[in-house]
Amino acid sequence: MTLNETDKAILDAIETGANTASGILAALERNGISISQPTLSRRLSALQADRYVLVEGKGRNTRYKADNYNQYFSIPPERRKAVSYDRSILENYVPNQTRWLDPEVSQQLLAAGGGVRADASTYSRAIVQKLLVDLSYASSSLEGNTYSYLDTQVLIEYGQAAEGKAADETQMILDHKEAITYLVDNIGDIELDVREIRNVHSLLSRGLIDPAARGTVRRRIVGLGNSAYMPLAIPQILEDQLTLIVQKQALIDDPFERSLFLMVMISYLQYFEDVNKRTGRVICNVPLLKAGLAPLSFMNVDKTKYTKGLLAFYELGRHDLIAEAYAEGYAASASRYDAYVGRDREEAELEFKRRAEIYEAVKQYVLKSIEQGARLDAQEFLSAQFEKDVGKTKQTLMRRTKDIVESLNEGNHVAYGIGRKTFDTYDKLGAARKSTP
Repeated sequence: MTLNETDKAILDAIETGANTASGILAALERNGISISQPTLSRRLSALQADRYVLVEGKGRNTRYKADNYNQYFSIPPERRKAVSYDRSILENYVPNQTRWLDPEVSQQLLAAGGGVRADASTYSRAIVQKLLVDLSYASSSLEGNTYSYLDTQVLIEYGQAAEGKAADETQMILDHKEAITYLVDNIGDIELDVREIRNVHSLLSRGLIDPAARGTVRRRIVGLGNSAYMPLAIPQILEDQLTLIVQKQALIDDPFERSLFLMVMISYLQYFEDVNKRTGRVICNVPLLKAGLAPLSFMNVDKTKYTKGLLAFYELGRHDLIAEAYAEGYAASASRYDAYVGRDREEAELEFKRRAEIYEAVKQYVLKSIEQGARLDAQEFLSAQFEKDVGKTKQTLMRRTKDIVESLNEGNHVAYGIGRKTFDTYDKLGAARKSTP
């Protein structure tokens, strides 16, 4: 935000003691600036959104004061005073009394995600394919990974690495896949404790850090790039703090608050040598999935807001920026999973277990159609593809595969192992006809 002269005058008025709307208007008048009350309200809202003004109270009790956020972060990190881990943040957090997300915001997020699903385990299994790609891509992207969404999908579904990508980028995405699959497979039994967090970290860091450091407490000093924050350095204190994080999160009733708390505190503590933020991003989905809520895929989390939000928490102890990034990202992406609501549990689990066969059947349908010179009758073809299956299992496999066949387009064919030229040839074929004996 670029401050205009009126904005600067408003900030000057606040810094010199005018803390109410009427007081600010009077101060502006004395300086020859005349604006209306509605205009002032709009400018104050904009200044608050961009962290130039803090607002306290409501209605007639509303008070304004200067926000030092922009001034603080205008100083390069190497020139900012070193900031140590503040144990009082965790110690003073009282579950269900302390709130980093306003209750109203939690209700809005609940509505955005379509409410609570009746069966958390079934819902998690139903959305796992999409969540695997979404969260693996978005979380890796926040780390600077250059895989595209489609590259990520092909890697996860077919194990095919994108050309020209570094090995550690490929490994990062595959590690996300393993960690997310583990959580979904066990979501009904998982109770978050220190061991579970260590397990998830071990999956997320495979092939990326020293094997001895995977899932174990950090035993060396670490610093964070572009930050004046200096995490704790004593292993026993790290152990104690992670234990306290686990104890407090277990008492939080609101799954959104619990999710945000885990994401932020795991990142802040820096319990592991590396892969802390990734661990926080994956673990924060456990309370949501266990409650039958749409996950936070990070697909629509603003990278700049997320990064600045964590920095503000690390160095200033402020949760408002990261809470805003969390809420905005969740509200924007939760509806991605609406199509999976209400699916039959057995059907969801069958697709999860046999997705490789389903995708191969889609590919074979395309290839055989090209070979025949026209699109085959999908029902007849798929009946033969799944000839070893019977009853409801066969019907489910055929129906799901047919749905994919009918949805094939130039933007998704690669996800099913169908190359560009192959799809273009298939796309030009005539209407479906009965396959020849």
